[in-house]
Parts: sequence; structure tokens; C-alpha cells
Amino acid sequence: MEFVFAFLLCIALTYFGYSAWKWKHREQMLRRIIQASPLPTFVIRKDHRVLYWNAAMEKLSNIKTEDVIGTDQQWRAFYREQRPCMADLIVDGAIDKASQWYSEMPRKSRLVDDAIEAVVFIPEIGDRGKWFRFTAAAIRDSRGEMFGAVETTEDVTEEKLADEELIRIRKQESLGAFAGGVAQDFDSLMSAVLRNIFLAKLSASDEDKMMEEGLATAEKAGLQAKELAHQLITFAKGGYAVRKLESVIPLLREAVECYRSRPDIQWNVSIPDTLWPVEMDSKQIRQVIENIVSNGLEAMPEGGTVDIGAVCITIGGKNVLALKPGHYVKISIKDSGAGVRKEDLSRMFDPYFTTKTTGGRKGLGLGLSICYSILKHHDGTIAVESELGEGTTFSLFLPAGADPSPKAPSDQQRDPGTMCT
Repeated sequence: MEFVFAFLLCIALTYFGYSAWKWKHREQMLRRIIQASPLPTFVIRKDHRVLYWNAAMEKLSNIKTEDVIGTDQQWRAFYREQRPCMADLIVDGAIDKASQWYSEMPRKSRLVDDAIEAVVFIPEIGDRGKWFRFTAAAIRDSRGEMFGAVETTEDVTEEKLADEELIRIRKQESLGAFAGGVAQDFDSLMSAVLRNIFLAKLSASDEDKMMEEGLATAEKAGLQAKELAHQLITFAKGGYAVRKLESVIPLLREAVECYRSRPDIQWNVSIPDTLWPVEMDSKQIRQVIENIVSNGLEAMPEGGTVDIGAVCITIGGKNVLALKPGHYVKISIKDSGAGVRKEDLSRMFDPYFTTKTTGGRKGLGLGLSICYSILKHHDGTIAVESELGEGTTFSLFLPAGADPSPKAPSDQQRDPGTMCT
């Protein structure tokens, strides 16, 4: 009996020892899989304590694994103040309350039960904030009971910006087709109205001052209406461009000289003489540059600084601005004004969207839309960066001539913020 008992005890110890070895082996394999994932990933237990924190997560957050394992500090990877991550909501069964923490309500996965995802903008990460796709799922044991959750993170900033640019292009094309047709009809009607106002002025008696003043006011309003119609046509079609191979240097220097009369503005200008020539309608590009500079000056009623620079760049095959690969001249115009809220940046080039107060001739809301349209019809584009209290930077991209002559390396650079080859 003692022998049988000893034999059974030996078998039991062997079995449980094997099971423990197998569980440890599985845990090691799981740890290696998570560690090898190129996506930043962490795992928490049901008590919100971090169980795994892979190398990609460590690199993204600048938080070492040993400093976060066993803590409930996973929020520090993304936020300045303590708040739940998506995995925390899952282990608490509080997905229905996600709208309190995420502007975009997380979507349930169509492939995995107890899994959700959302695309979120995190302003605290990077110099200008980044867009991330968060995916989280519950982890259950063999009995179906939840003991934790896993969360992965993917930087989708370039994808998001490219989608926004594509949406903007399509919206501009749709609005442009409508606005162009209406503007041409409106322009023709206003021409007829102005002709009749002119005839009425000729027929009016010199003694009828009230009639003369009324006709003068009507004529002024009619001319302003025609100007608006021409702006709409330019927005719709980019104007009637007559493109030639020219240098943007004179246009930039003229823009600076035009506004130097303001003594409260400090100008910092960096325009090399070796810029590549550009295929452009100089009249239209002058309008764009002057519009952007004027826009910056209006943002600094009490004075400030304007930085104007230009460089030659080469853009690769895939870029967030949807530009064709090739050589470009990039013009940067930065003001030190109040800046623009991040949530308004994506609407800056929408027709009639403005952060200015309307009054007089200000706030019409077509200036930046027209700049965008003109540059698009030049096979270029315009981008904006801004932070409240930090000023605003507009970047204009114009394609260089078909075969720009090589320049000194100091005058050429790649633009890492707008391209990826």
C-alpha cells in the first residue's frame, strides 16, 4: 500500500510538474510574441496592473518596461493626466462610457468578440500631435472568465492626413463645379445691371443729388459683387493661368517690400538666389503670396515677426500632401500671431470658413480657398501648421521646371515632414 501510494504521489508530482512546465513554456512563448510585435502593445490584468509592455511600446512612450510593469501607470504613454485607456474600459466593462474619454466612440470589432477600436488624435505626442488607431480586446481564461485586456497602438498620422487631403480635394472639386457655374451666370447678370446703372447715371439730372448718390452706391455694390464672382471663378477653376518658367524670388521680395511700411513688424527673410525656376502664372502666385502675408499681418494687430523662407526640395513617391514625385520649391511664411486651434486646421482652406471677425471687407472667407485652388491648378499645394499662442506657418509647394539645374547642396534639402520614399 505504501508502495502504491508512493507511486501515485510520484505520478502526481510528475503530472503537475509537467503542467507547470507547460504553463511556464506557454507564458514564455506569449511574452516573446508580444515582445516581437512591431505594434506598441501592453497587457493589463483585471486590477489594471501592467503585465506586459513590449519594446515598441517602450520606444513610443519613452517609458522603460521595468518602470511600468506591476503599476497602473499605462496612461502615461499617451496622456498628461491620469485617465483610463481603452484596455481599462474593457476590464471595467465600461465601453458604453467611452464617449466621456474619446471624441470618436470606439467601434466594436466585426472579427473578434470583446474587441474595440478607435482613431484618436493625441496632442501630447510629438511636436504637433499625432493620430493613433487604438485596438483593445479582452483576455479570457479557459473558463471564459476575463482576467485582463490587451491594447495595441498604431501611428496613422500620415494615413489620416492623406485621407483629409483627398477629402479636401474632392470637396473643393465638387464645390468648385457648383460655384463656377453660379459665378459665371451671376457675373453676366451683374454686367447687365452695371450697364443699366451707367445709362441711368447719364440720364440723371445734375440737380438730383440723391439720385446721383444712390446710383453711385449701387454701382459700387455691383462692382464688389462682380469682384466676388471673379473670386468664385478663381476658386472653381484656379483662374485662367498662363504658366511660364519663372523665378519666385522677385515675387517674395516684392511682397516684403510692399508691407515693410509697418514699423511694428520685424521681417526675417531667407531667400537664396539659387532657387529652382517654377512653372507658374506669376500674377496668380503673387496674389497667393500677398494674401498669405496679409493674412499673417492681420493676425498681429499689435506687431510681431514674419519669417519668409524658400528652399528647393525633392519629394518621393508617397507623401501626405498627395503631391506627385519630383522637384519642388517650398515657400514658408510664418507669423507670430495668436495661432489657430488644432481642431480648426483641417478647415482652414474651406470656403467661407474664417477665424477672423467679420466687418468691413474682412472675413469674406475666400482668400485661403482661392490660394489653395490656385496652387492645386499649378500642380502644387499649401499646408498650414499652427498652435495657439505660437503663431502660424503656411507652406507653399510649387513644382520646379521639368529639368531644374543642380544647385549647391546648401540650397537643396529633402523635406522629411512631407514625404516618405
